Amino acid sequence: MNSIMSYVLIPFMNWGQYFFYLIILFVAVNKRFSWINNFYDSTYKFLIWLVLGFKVLYASIETFTQYYVWSSGKFTKLLLDQNIISLDIVKDSFGKMAWVFNNRFGYFLFYSWGRFWLEIVVTLIVAMAFYLFFIFLKRHKERFFEEGEVELGFLLSLLVGWPNFIVFLPLVFVSTVIVSIVKIAVFSARGGSAYGGNEMYTTLGAPFLLAALIVLLFGRYIVDILGLTAFRV
Repeated sequence: MNSIMSYVLIPFMNWGQYFFYLIILFVAVNKRFSWINNFYDSTYKFLIWLVLGFKVLYASIETFTQYYVWSSGKFTKLLLDQNIISLDIVKDSFGKMAWVFNNRFGYFLFYSWGRFWLEIVVTLIVAMAFYLFFIFLKRHKERFFEEGEVELGFLLSLLVGWPNFIVFLPLVFVSTVIVSIVKIAVFSARGGSAYGGNEMYTTLGAPFLLAALIVLLFGRYIVDILGLTAFRV
């Protein structure tokens, strides 16, 4: 078991999530721009479920690993043999669901929930709010979107997660300005008068992808620099 921990689980937890998200981002970029013909094609809906499934798998592995580590130490094993958390504290947060923690694994369950699972719930809530906002925006300003870009925004919101979403959101609007400037410069260099008005519009697909790439590469450092670590769950 120690060999599996050292050579499989720990490397996976350190790097697996990072590389998986970059692969999903690459697939999303290829789907949006069709850079590679005959490359594996999938719907945004499938990618969304894939990301959610991976997040659940990752949290499950973290939970199992934490249990194994605690059960291997004489002192930490005590945390698995008795519930040291006050039920009054749990009731304030979980109400009628507090009974889930009323057992000898109560502290471990409470710790795992806050450390590994709460981030998924918060990410899903924030991504859903982002998705609903852009559905509303699309109904009033449809020119900002091409087909599937609302779903793409939802996918990338799940991908960057919380609290990186706090950085991702303003970067989307900054990226929109950058992409627009580049697009205008390219059109002008090629003879802008030859292009129709709609082609000068910048939809949100490319800014979504650019912002997500920046956040996946540097989001953790940006969160630290901006002093947003208090938002981590």
